[in-house]
Amino acid sequence: MIRRTAFTVGATAVAALAVALVVLWLRPSAPMSPAQQAAQVDAQLRCPDCQGLSVAESQTTAAAAIRSEVARRLNEGQSPDDVRAYFVSRYGQWILLEPSSIAWWVLPFAVIALGAVALFAWLWVGRRREVPPPVASPARAPDASTTERVREEVEALDA
Repeated sequence: MIRRTAFTVGATAVAALAVALVVLWLRPSAPMSPAQQAAQVDAQLRCPDCQGLSVAESQTTAAAAIRSEVARRLNEGQSPDDVRAYFVSRYGQWILLEPSSIAWWVLPFAVIALGAVALFAWLWVGRRREVPPPVASPARAPDASTTERVREEVEALDA
């Protein structure tokens, strides 16, 4: 009963995760204005002075200069990817707050999916394996020699 419930919950969770990923992937997005693009790029770039904050969050002069450079480049018609590439070429990969490879975004979902498959396989094998009922041994009374030997061992331990 518990395995069947766990199997149902696990299968439902995997199905819900798959549906959520498909919806997020296929969802159309509205075109962004240059100001929205600038805000998005600013949020993705690390402040060179603070290093723990994005350019959008930081109030340093370096962050303000980067924000104005981002806005200028976007107003000139460069794409957000081109602007990010410019800052990566100038500062290196560490300027990006988000991982540049899609693998870093897919990896957590792959690990969760692998865990769900392992759980499913474990539950499936457990359901298919029949556990034999325990064999009852015939009840027998201890003989006198066994009782005497146990009594001697107990007395030896108490001494």
